[in-house]
Amino acid sequence: MYAFYKKVDSEYQITQDIYNDNGILLLGKGQKVTKEIIDIFERNWKHKIEMPNVASYKQREIPAHYDSHGDVLIPGKSHSQIFTPNDSYSALTSVTRKFAEKMNICDNSILEKPNKMLINIIFESRNKPWWIYVNALSNYIDWLYTHSIDVALISMMIAAELGYSDEELTNLGIGTLLHDVGKLLIPKHILQSPERLTIEEMFLVRKHCELGVSSLEGFDLPKEYLNIAMQHHERLDGSGYPKGLKKDEICRNAKIAMVADTVDAITSFRPYRQPEPLDVAIKELRNGEEKYPQELISLLEKILK
Repeated sequence: MYAFYKKVDSEYQITQDIYNDNGILLLGKGQKVTKEIIDIFERNWKHKIEMPNVASYKQREIPAHYDSHGDVLIPGKSHSQIFTPNDSYSALTSVTRKFAEKMNICDNSILEKPNKMLINIIFESRNKPWWIYVNALSNYIDWLYTHSIDVALISMMIAAELGYSDEELTNLGIGTLLHDVGKLLIPKHILQSPERLTIEEMFLVRKHCELGVSSLEGFDLPKEYLNIAMQHHERLDGSGYPKGLKKDEICRNAKIAMVADTVDAITSFRPYRQPEPLDVAIKELRNGEEKYPQELISLLEKILK
């Protein structure tokens, strides 16, 4: 047994902040942890977990993170420095500019509200317990953070057209920004592999939905956030994972995230394939009419046209 967790009643809790070997905080002290997470730690990080002095770590300068094109995703700031919305504005607009190009968006007003709300979400998250995961996403793998941003933007674009209130858009934006936090517990070499994954590796990747919920539920977040993390890989015909939910068993926000996640995954670079054009992504979702909510795809097409 490691010293970084203990059993409290029927649950496991982290006894101290857990960092990976790059100094990125993965799990916070007091957070609920399932045995599944512990097993993955033991199997994959047994010789890599470091326990740096937390007090000294918090004074370190966090370097700015760059994607493959050199655009800043999260500005470099020490924990003691003041963060304002303007700090993230130029960073996010560089990301959303690429997003607009990828999605063939000519009318920037389409992105104005989702972009502004996303900036506010990231700014306000600095004082929330889940900030450790936003920060970790931005430092773990470049395309993983960009994907989280893109899925949040697409989701809020669709939801705005559906008439969501600002509060509902904010909740959807937070949930979709955090939808893939479970992948922070999947080893980088698996997520970055250019080769076909083994059965065991694919099993681990498919666990990211449950791992994400396990990571977030200790923060007493609204259930709708957790549902997005858990259900965004479900499919209407029951062919998805992790629970094989069907139709109305999948919540509306997760259906929106499902469409956004799939469209962005197809149109974005991954180590194992090149990005496809938007029309290819739309066609794939149209061909999978039994799997994807076609009314949401029609709505996305309407927005983009």
